[in-house]
Amino acid sequence: MNLFRITLLLAAGGVLTACALPNPYSSPSAPVRPAGPDSTQPMPPLTLPPPPVIELPEAPVAPLPEVRSANLERLVDGLAGRLKNSAAINEVQGVVLLNDISNQAGSPVDTRGLTERLRASLAGSLNFADGATVSSLRQQLAYQSGRADMAALVRLGKQSGADYLLSTTLTRNGGGTSLQGQLMELSSGEVLWSDRVSER
Repeated sequence: MNLFRITLLLAAGGVLTACALPNPYSSPSAPVRPAGPDSTQPMPPLTLPPPPVIELPEAPVAPLPEVRSANLERLVDGLAGRLKNSAAINEVQGVVLLNDISNQAGSPVDTRGLTERLRASLAGSLNFADGATVSSLRQQLAYQSGRADMAALVRLGKQSGADYLLSTTLTRNGGGTSLQGQLMELSSGEVLWSDRVSER
């Protein structure tokens, strides 16, 4: 045998010997636990997520039936008649500010036309403030009909030269409609007259 073959055999034997020796850098493998359920501990109960909550939209509010204009005209005439027959009408010695009828009935109503009907019905008994002056003052005071509070109405009345304020409110009353009126002296804030008429 020549020297080359002897060297090759020795090298191969050394490699084989090294493969049989334990690796000093290796660590023992971790114990393997089976993936199945542990028979020593009970299984937790299976909980399902709650079902989704489906919110249904609310039913639309049914619109209130429209109030017939003939009924409203009868209410205005009835309220005017009660004021003319009251003792308070004799105490009024100055100018009256007639506020537009406040619509709280929940349905559209021609309050301007009804207010003019009330004015015409009471024209022989009361002296009303000039409509053009009142309209101009309302614009200056940024007054909007139906949204003014009593303090704004009193201020409007005084600036228009009125001594009294006649205000009316239209409301629903069960299945019918009501019109309430109030006559107030502006200087003292005293309510001289208040009444209500209703119709089904």
